[in-house]
Amino acid sequence: MVVFAFFGGKKPAGDVNIEHILGGLSVRDGKIIERDDVKYVKSIALDADGKGMAGVIKELQKGNVVILNVQPLSHNKLLLRGVVKELRDSCVKMDGDLARLSEEKIILLPGGMKVSHAESGG
Repeated sequence: MVVFAFFGGKKPAGDVNIEHILGGLSVRDGKIIERDDVKYVKSIALDADGKGMAGVIKELQKGNVVILNVQPLSHNKLLLRGVVKELRDSCVKMDGDLARLSEEKIILLPGGMKVSHAESGG
């Protein structure tokens, strides 16, 4: 693979450890101090009771993108459905959007951003 050759390594025989690769590409050596003039992509996980939604909505209101881990809710499909519906309604009210990334993660976009659901890349 070109990426591994570029960084002086060889293509791994098994799975790729993306955390290892990204760790070597870090441009920050310290903690990020949030600024009001910068928009962030934040990874957030809800707890098993669905608590934490207010924090997710607050991040969207600040204009940040949220990658939400809903795996802790997977044991309760009814609760999961209600949480996603409430978050979807909040996104719609602020002219944002949301979409499923995987079985465990959804992306929530603030106002002025939309997910392209086009089948092709063009």
